[in-house]
Amino acid sequence: MISILIVFTYIGPALAETIFEINNFQPSKLYERKLIWPDWRLPSSMKRPGLKDDLIYPDWFEGVWDVTSEMESDQNQEPVIHSAKFIHNTSGNLIADREYNTKSYALSTKTAGFLSVKNDPKSPNRQFAKLTEDRYLETKIIGRIQEKIDNNIFFTDELTLQILHTPELSRVSQVETLTEFKKCGSNQKNDMNFGDFKICGEQFQAIYNQPGQNLISLPIKTEKSTLILRKTNYD
Repeated sequence: MISILIVFTYIGPALAETIFEINNFQPSKLYERKLIWPDWRLPSSMKRPGLKDDLIYPDWFEGVWDVTSEMESDQNQEPVIHSAKFIHNTSGNLIADREYNTKSYALSTKTAGFLSVKNDPKSPNRQFAKLTEDRYLETKIIGRIQEKIDNNIFFTDELTLQILHTPELSRVSQVETLTEFKKCGSNQKNDMNFGDFKICGEQFQAIYNQPGQNLISLPIKTEKSTLILRKTNYD
């Protein structure tokens, strides 16, 4: 099954970092879920988003970023370098430009045969991708939770239903993607110099079988990635 990042899309921390986080974090469902990865199961505590609901990001995500994404399972694989954009919607909330971000990531991988990506104009939670060999990938976000721990740490978790249509058959799976974003470095302040400001991310993904097969679903595949977002320099 093809897995793509619609959003921007864990190993145990070092002891010192763990102590720091325990002392500074408020109780967090997503932090606890991060700690038990890859031992996840569905259903989880995520809520189904409304038709127009979207994931709202902190203000420090605003703008266009150069993103380096690297999977930990294959040290010989080259990192995927792509672009990500965060914009304000008509309500003034900061959201991911999902079509732009997914297209940039998908086309940068050069392995899955993506030709185009389009948002559903009626909902930010649905996308359609055209692939080579007369294939289509339909994705729909069916669960979401987000947590802003403080002004430096932000968690997201989304569950996506993916349907891969081919001339012969359609294959259905569920993909959960949990991401912890941090301002890189412990000395980042609220008044940021965007010339050297970066966002660091750890992204945890689990692929499950299609819903309805079992009361409790266990992952059939898991993957961890690291992300670094650097402000795009237009000069």
